[in-house]
Amino acid sequence: MTRTHYIRHYALSASLLLGTAFTGQSLLAQEHQSAHVGLVYPLSTNGTRAAQISNSISLHAIAAVSAGERGAAISGLSTIIKGDQRGAVISGLSNTISGDATGAQIAGLINTVGGNSRGVLAAGLINIVQSAKGAEIAGLVNIAKGQAGAQVAGLSNIARTSGIQVAGLANSARQNSCLQVAGLANTAGTANTQVAGLINIAKKVKGVQIAGLINIAEESNYPIGFLNVIKNGEKQIGATMDESGNAVLALRTGGKHTYGIIGAGYNVRMDNAPYVLEAGLGMHVRFSKLLRLNLEISNTANTSFGHDSYYKSSFRPLLGVTLARRLEIVAGPSFNYVNYMSDLDAYRSNPVYNFFGAQSTNSLFFGGMAGIHFTL
Repeated sequence: MTRTHYIRHYALSASLLLGTAFTGQSLLAQEHQSAHVGLVYPLSTNGTRAAQISNSISLHAIAAVSAGERGAAISGLSTIIKGDQRGAVISGLSNTISGDATGAQIAGLINTVGGNSRGVLAAGLINIVQSAKGAEIAGLVNIAKGQAGAQVAGLSNIARTSGIQVAGLANSARQNSCLQVAGLANTAGTANTQVAGLINIAKKVKGVQIAGLINIAEESNYPIGFLNVIKNGEKQIGATMDESGNAVLALRTGGKHTYGIIGAGYNVRMDNAPYVLEAGLGMHVRFSKLLRLNLEISNTANTSFGHDSYYKSSFRPLLGVTLARRLEIVAGPSFNYVNYMSDLDAYRSNPVYNFFGAQSTNSLFFGGMAGIHFTL
């Protein structure tokens, strides 16, 4: 035999030996027991071979190790499964599953699934999974390296793609998210709906963005927030005057249909409360390229930054006429509600209706607004 034949012969022999070894391990790993009971590995009915045997029921006072579980596994502290799990796993501290998990994984602190999860993961602190097609519920953080179905966490949710994310602080979906609800912030590649107490960030939003302060996106037609930084949206700065003498310079930012208002100004008629602060929301109803209706809800404060303050809420349908490419004039009526302390001068001398509280006056009245907007 030539040297080449010897090499091929020994390579084939080595391959057969390795294959036999791995096949033997696989056969051992597929061994199954109805019940596995113990204290802690290897002090159990499966002994030192526990990691090579799967079970229907496992009961351990401290910790369990197995090749797989097909029913229920309950441990006082920790359960470690080297393969797949079907059924329920409940541990006082942690569950660690190397393969796929189907059913429920409940842990006092942390669940870790190396493969895919179908069912429910519930942990006092953290759930970590490759992908989850069911629900992840954690007191602190949920992490799905791939896809996530529903994630609910006290602090934060992280996934590549997500169906529903609900978090006390923040949600992050690197690619796609259907619904994100967070107390502070949401970030996503493509999002259908984002709701955050402070800020939403996305590349493309197909539905609605609702934020307590700021929405940021490359594409978003329905941002609802006081400040909206939308790449393909509209930004206007404008000067307006209302029936009470409030001259306000305001920034209007938003998408194709909705926008936010932030402004400040001065009132020359009210010596006791001359400074004006304004915040509001609006919606465009377009009739043509030159004509549209701007429906606005606004909150205005007239203040001296001391004792004297008036707080007004207004609804105003403003007709907007485009005079040039970047120039729009607006005008329209308003319906207003104002609240102020009873010892102050009346906000309006001819209200539609007054009703009085213990220390405050509340008035309803009609007014109007006119101004000019410049598109940035």
